[in-house]
Amino acid sequence: MQTLAMMPVLVAAAQYSLIYLLLGGGVMGAAGIYVVAKMLGK
Repeated sequence: MQTLAMMPVLVAAAQYSLIYLLLGGGVMGAAGIYVVAKMLGK
């Protein structure tokens, strides 16, 4: 049940990273944004 509750956080974090990559950002920056967004969503 806890896994289902965390899915929206993972999807939102992945969306921020994807937007960053599409706007010309690097892979390391996208990974950093993913980690920070995931931590803020906890």
